Amino acid sequence: MSEPAAAKLALVRQLIERASDSVVRSLEQALMGGGDYSDSSAALFEMISRERRLRRAQSVVFAPIMGPFTRRQRLLPTLQYPVQTLKVLWRDLYDNHAHMLDEASSYANEAPTEDIPRIYDQVCIMASKALLNDQAPNAAALVESLPGGVVQLGQLLRLAPILRGVIPRLDGWLRNLNGDNMASIRLAFKDAAVVCDDGGYLLMETLSAQMAEPWQILRLISAVMDKPSDRYLASSELAVFGERIIADASARVEAIRRFDPAGGVEAGVAAAQSISVAVQQIAEFEQWITLGRDAGWGQKIFEMKRNLAASVEAKLKDVEPAVGQALPLASKPFGAKSMRAPAKLTEDPNPVAIRKAEGLLAFTEGVRSSAILGGYGSFRAKVVEAIDERLDHYAEDLIDRLLTDTGRNAPPQDRVRAYLDIAARFVEQACDPKQAEIIRRRSASAAAA
Repeated sequence: MSEPAAAKLALVRQLIERASDSVVRSLEQALMGGGDYSDSSAALFEMISRERRLRRAQSVVFAPIMGPFTRRQRLLPTLQYPVQTLKVLWRDLYDNHAHMLDEASSYANEAPTEDIPRIYDQVCIMASKALLNDQAPNAAALVESLPGGVVQLGQLLRLAPILRGVIPRLDGWLRNLNGDNMASIRLAFKDAAVVCDDGGYLLMETLSAQMAEPWQILRLISAVMDKPSDRYLASSELAVFGERIIADASARVEAIRRFDPAGGVEAGVAAAQSISVAVQQIAEFEQWITLGRDAGWGQKIFEMKRNLAASVEAKLKDVEPAVGQALPLASKPFGAKSMRAPAKLTEDPNPVAIRKAEGLLAFTEGVRSSAILGGYGSFRAKVVEAIDERLDHYAEDLIDRLLTDTGRNAPPQDRVRAYLDIAARFVEQACDPKQAEIIRRRSASAAAA
């Protein structure tokens, strides 16, 4: 191979090392077709295949600690390192430990077996020592300015043998904290604390980073501490987890007051999802931690729950007036008599009013799953019932208008159908999609009559 070609391949090698896993996989598949390769093409294919094997080995060997290195949206702050850290660490180690890494790689790229090769944990322990002995300078440079720095990453690597046995059992633990599972959690925590001073804390950090709902870490903490009081947990090494959850739930409750339904469906859905998270976080505290009402975290939790329910109900009170603005009636828009008032069709629909009503209706539907647990289930049910009655009357009136209104003073049928379409959309959001479809079919039949 000529020197220019070698230089180009060296540049390509750097690009491949920086590429995402999906890009590397796509490149390998593109070159798998066979055929006559030039020397450069053959070298490129081998380079990409080697990179794929290397990444596979990294992901298998470092699998137990991968959570803090994964790039994804996190619902709570957790221990987090730059995503490329482990890749850089592997390349740092290769200069002095190529034989060990090649052995681990050969196992990782074979068909998986029930027995996990010991070499995986040995590589993690070796990597920890290399970091602490300045033998992995590039990886160290990525983490040295982070809280805990190189020392904490070294400790995390030492926990890999424990975590390798814990991670596959995590989902089962979260679903069912029976006696055996609680004993296993306590044993894992104890073993981690023996490995290093912060072992128990780092174990929980890593498990939290693996969870789709990281507030469920309270379940494991409860198992380790035998359902501690809020005061005891607040003074322990694991207090940071409770503080994170309380801070996040508090911010979500405060955000309810700032929810602006003028943002439409997207804003309503987002606000409801945020509330659902806050309700779950509060519920985890209530179930797994012994709370006192008079002080500390317990007092904050109970006040937060009360404020959350009050804030949600305040938004739900706005739903019927907003629907009334979007679908106006010809007389006073509230009260029992007004429910039988005819639709006001003197003007075209107001897009601003419609968007606001859609935002509140999306919010109303979105909080359904959290309503009982959040303490606003009864109030929400009354709001939905009132909206259902109003929309049903409004749709019936408009369909009757399509069938009977003729003459000079009759509203334009396009306007009537526009309001009917809005009513159907509102019914679909707040009440029953099947009922909305019936309204649409009846509207089409009436218009064609």
